[in-house]
Amino acid sequence: MYRRPTERDDGTVLLSTLLVLSLMSAVALALLATVRTSVVRTAELSARSQADLYSQGARDFVQSQMDLIADIDGVALNERLASGEPIVLPFENGSITVAVSDGSHCFRLSALSSSAGLGSDTAQQRFGTLMQSLGVDQGRASRVAAAAVDWVDADSQVRPGGAEDGTYLSRQNAYGGAHRTANVPMESATELRAINEMDEPLFRLLLPHVCIGTPGVATQFNVDTADARHAPVLAAILGGGPEADRIALELISARPANGYGSSAALLLAPPLQGYENSAAQFGDIVFAPERIVAEAIIRFGPIEQMQLLAYEGLDSGQPALSYRAWGWEEFPSIAWAGLGLDTDQEESAQ
Repeated sequence: MYRRPTERDDGTVLLSTLLVLSLMSAVALALLATVRTSVVRTAELSARSQADLYSQGARDFVQSQMDLIADIDGVALNERLASGEPIVLPFENGSITVAVSDGSHCFRLSALSSSAGLGSDTAQQRFGTLMQSLGVDQGRASRVAAAAVDWVDADSQVRPGGAEDGTYLSRQNAYGGAHRTANVPMESATELRAINEMDEPLFRLLLPHVCIGTPGVATQFNVDTADARHAPVLAAILGGGPEADRIALELISARPANGYGSSAALLLAPPLQGYENSAAQFGDIVFAPERIVAEAIIRFGPIEQMQLLAYEGLDSGQPALSYRAWGWEEFPSIAWAGLGLDTDQEESAQ
């Protein structure tokens, strides 16, 4: 039997229709948000993939520049590195900026042990001396240096003041949970963060002065391209102490216009007259780059990539890529420009 719809029935239908429309609107909005996120993500992945290709292009460009300078003599290469400006290669929606510099003004963390896993007493002493030149308390500097060698050597013997597996397994580290020592040469300067008694202020204090090189190869410091900020590394090579700090700064600031050029000329320099230090290693002071660093910044759309490329083997005429890293913290020049410590941080590094 047919029944005529009432006003109540009409209201129910209306409410049902509105409910369905509301649900459809919510679903449509959710789909729209998902599509929008997918579009943004796809665009970012595409830009990142394109930036990766430009990064490869930057590496190829740097390698071509290394091949060009392979046959340049030390004096001419020093001049080129000292006066070189960053190279900017613009392209649509981005650019590549490459800065090439002498990479021999840093303490090589990879010298703390040999490729066979033997710890180096000389490198340990030099690393501790470097920290003291930077204002770190002698006791703490000695302990951190010993712990750094224990971290990379292959044995489980604890050096005086150092730390092996037992130390790291018995506590929670500031940068993570319990762990063991690496027992292999360091592969990044940021690995210092894992060393016993290391904290962020001390890490940032050290960062502009350390680097990675061939395991077991000592720091080779090119005095003819150094400037005042590199003096602590030179002071460590000279044996350390207040007198070495002063002499290192004077050797750099009073350097002849054409550089020293040879060990004989360096040893005749006024600041070194009468200087005696049994820990001095004058053979590690050189007069041409032993290591060249290229810092490349790739910008494409919203993507920014930073990579460091280090080359060794310049003395053989065939410079080869020996180290590659990513991120601002690996950049020695950027570290100097942007990682300064405030007073509180400097005090906590003591």
